[in-house]
Amino acid sequence: MAGWLFLLIALAGAAIVFNAARPLRGPISLVPSWILAFLTLDLALFHIALALVFTGGFALIGALDTAPGKLALLLVTGSSAVLFVLWLPSLRAASTADAVAAELELDDAEPVPRRLLLRPIPRVRDGVSVVRDVPFSRHDGRILAMDIYRGSAHDGKRPGLVFLHGGAWVLGDKREQGLPLCNHLATLGWVCANANYRLSPGATYPDHVVDAKEAVAWLREHSDDYGMDPDFIALAGNSAGAHIAAMTALTDDPESKDGEHGRDASVQAIVTLYGVYDLTNRLGVHGQAFRDRLIGPHVLKAFFDTEPERFHAASPMDHVERASLPWLILQGDRDSLTPVPEAREFARRLREHSQHPVGYAEFPGAQHAFDIYYSLRTIAAVELAARFLVTAYRAAVASSSNDAHRHS
Repeated sequence: MAGWLFLLIALAGAAIVFNAARPLRGPISLVPSWILAFLTLDLALFHIALALVFTGGFALIGALDTAPGKLALLLVTGSSAVLFVLWLPSLRAASTADAVAAELELDDAEPVPRRLLLRPIPRVRDGVSVVRDVPFSRHDGRILAMDIYRGSAHDGKRPGLVFLHGGAWVLGDKREQGLPLCNHLATLGWVCANANYRLSPGATYPDHVVDAKEAVAWLREHSDDYGMDPDFIALAGNSAGAHIAAMTALTDDPESKDGEHGRDASVQAIVTLYGVYDLTNRLGVHGQAFRDRLIGPHVLKAFFDTEPERFHAASPMDHVERASLPWLILQGDRDSLTPVPEAREFARRLREHSQHPVGYAEFPGAQHAFDIYYSLRTIAAVELAARFLVTAYRAAVASSSNDAHRHS
């Protein structure tokens, strides 16, 4: 009986590893397959260690003396070896980040402690305080709130950042995403606001962008409460949050503003992680369900065949000529939800039109949401983002100082 149980567990493990190597892309299987792949790839060494523990346990009760147990041992050994091979590209994450940092001539910043790799689930780091559920807006009977991360006291004003979570515009929360970046920037002296926004299908685009702009404007207006520099607020987001962040940075038309005249919702730098940059699917990288079953009925409440202009108007790809701030794009080359060709094309178009630095880092072997847990890729991405933002802030301060001298 023990041998058959071991074989059953080994077959399940082998199937999970196969899915990580070849995630499914069907309309029904896409999301479940991605979830399994993301949890497998980014926690690969923990999975291998768990496999060793299971194998040892079954060996102690004699399962390896049976034919099913021996077959299970072969499966566990083979799938663990494959998983280790899938993990190996993460060793190149640091060199990928370093290459982009050298290209952009980024300043140095304090690194992320490697001890965090031993406890991959993010939590509030030592020396960081969090003020939870700070309200910043009210819409549709709901109070929108942000969590504000700060480190120990620093001299002078601190730069700020607003982070927007992902979740396909329909789910997600500020407590689940962006934590490694917010924690690390807080230790560097930043004020980081991890903000919620209205979710679809209750919300219709551009409600999400309206909320993001209100979060930026509110943080700027309350900068004195947090010792923050109101002249520099950066924006970051992942997945759908990256789309919202991109549209927040690229649009200033009345329907996408913060909803009140005279409020400053401008941002001075942006970092987008595995974002959605095109709602029209012009590159054909998404399945038909993406546009016709998610974006159309739930996010835009429109049909592409009758109102294509609304899909284009909500696509960052169609607004690159308005890019006017430093931009860093982080992407995984094994992303099955937001495939890499879209990020590459968006970065190419940004570089054609922007007069500001545009960085693009493509991390080998990384799946969608690779930055949720601490891993080698997460640390490399967070450190690169921090160096990019620190450099952008120092450049902005220097520019402001030079302007003041010229006018004095």
